[in-house]
Amino acid sequence: MPRWRNEVEIKKYLLDDLSDLEVKIVAETLLTKLKPIYKSENTTRKYNPVKAVDYKILSDLEDVISNLEWIVKCINDKEDMEDFSFNTWSQALDSELEQLKKLGREITKYEQVFYENEQFLYLK
Repeated sequence: MPRWRNEVEIKKYLLDDLSDLEVKIVAETLLTKLKPIYKSENTTRKYNPVKAVDYKILSDLEDVISNLEWIVKCINDKEDMEDFSFNTWSQALDSELEQLKKLGREITKYEQVFYENEQFLYLK
């Protein structure tokens, strides 16, 4: 049974096809949960590098946060979807959720013993 370093509850916010307002609400909710995780992991990286996650994991999390902020900003500014590679904001959100799933499978690998390793992010 894997151990999880962080967890984020998102499944209750997800439906099949979300309206722009629903996408905005889900993205903002995710941001309130992911930003503290990023801040905590970044602080750990500075002050306790032995227990820090790999820089790539932290960088990928930063990218997801940045993209979620972009989605919210575009919805607020009523940006035209024709300028982007997605047909709906719901598809853009799905893309970021896929990235979060990939992050969730990442192993922190700071422990010396394999069975004590943690997976980075549990999406419940």
